Amino acid sequence: MFRSIFRPYGPVWNFFNAITDVLLLSLLWCACSLPLITLGASTTALYDAAVHGIRYREPGLYRRFFRTFRREWKTSVPVTLLWGLILFFGLYVLALLDEAAAEETVAGIMAGGYRVLMGIPLTAACWSCMLLSRFTYRFRELTVNALRFLPVHLLPSVAVGVLSWLVCWYCFHYPIALTFAPAVMAIGWSLVAEPVFKKYGGGLENNAAPAEV
Repeated sequence: MFRSIFRPYGPVWNFFNAITDVLLLSLLWCACSLPLITLGASTTALYDAAVHGIRYREPGLYRRFFRTFRREWKTSVPVTLLWGLILFFGLYVLALLDEAAAEETVAGIMAGGYRVLMGIPLTAACWSCMLLSRFTYRFRELTVNALRFLPVHLLPSVAVGVLSWLVCWYCFHYPIALTFAPAVMAIGWSLVAEPVFKKYGGGLENNAAPAEV
């Protein structure tokens, strides 16, 4: 019995192998995201590698990470700039509202509502990376489809946005979480994103872009 549990590629082996992959992929994501402008490419590569390598146990997930990173680098740069600037400006406004909230109740209510609104560009950025990991797009097509996914697939979008917001908050307050949270977040995304992709003929074996939503 114990031999079957601890044998190579047995349950215990697969568990520790998955933990190792989560840690290493998260650290790779952190290293490749340091220039900031590469954040979109690294997130796209992270999602692709996490889905194929961790969820579906396909071999070569680290080669896949770097291959996807190189392939989607050019398309992801304007995506990173667009959503990065929007979110940066949003955080600046939110900081002003939080400062005013210490003196005015109305400002506190506005700050709460503004946090919800910031979920829109955050979720659109997440969809952009997930879509780019699976399909071939140009910048305009990618951005339009990411925005269309928000209302059409509302519940998956809410799940993606809430998970992303929680992970960002947690990593900001506990930076040690960067050693595992990015890959865990990507796997969490896949639980709601993959069924959506399947509806448009976007299974893992299919690299064609989905139909217009």
